[in-house]
Amino acid sequence: MSSQQHNNYLESRVLTASTHSLHLMLIEGAIRFGRQAEAALQRGDIDAADGPLMRTLDVVGEMLVGVREMKTDLNQQIASFYLYLFRIIGEAKVNDDVTKLTEALGLLEFERETWQLVCEKTGNGPAPPSHPAQASAPIAAKPRAIAPNFGSSSATASLGISLEA
Repeated sequence: MSSQQHNNYLESRVLTASTHSLHLMLIEGAIRFGRQAEAALQRGDIDAADGPLMRTLDVVGEMLVGVREMKTDLNQQIASFYLYLFRIIGEAKVNDDVTKLTEALGLLEFERETWQLVCEKTGNGPAPPSHPAQASAPIAAKPRAIAPNFGSSSATASLGISLEA
C-alpha cells in the first residue's frame, strides 16, 4: 500500500470512528511511538528516541485533554492517571530513562486492553490495527472503568495529531 493510500485509509478510519474507537487509536499511537523510543533508548541512541518520545507525550497530552473537559468523578480519576503517565514519560525524556518509559508503556498496554473491551461492550468492536503487522494485546476478563463522554467524534477527529509512525 502506498503512503498516500495508507494516509487516505487512516483519515477515513478516523473520520468514521466512534469516540471510544478514537480514544483507542490514540492509546495505540502512544504505545507505538513509545516502543520506538524504548528501542532507541535501549540502543543508546538518544537522538533517535527524542522524536518518538515527544510524539508519545503529545498523544498522552491529547488523551488528558479529552477527559478533563467533563468534571465527573470518573473523568477526574482518569485524568489523574493520564497526568501520571504524562509525568513519567516526561521524566523518561528528560533523563533518557528507559525504565520509566517501560513502566509507562506497561500501563498503556493495560489501558489499551480496557478500551478494547469498552469498544466491544459499546458495539463498536475493537478498532482494527492501524498497521497490518500490529499485533493486538490479550484482552482482560472485564473492563475496570466505564468510558467517559468525549464529545463529538468530529471534534475528536480534528485533534491534529498524526498517528503515523
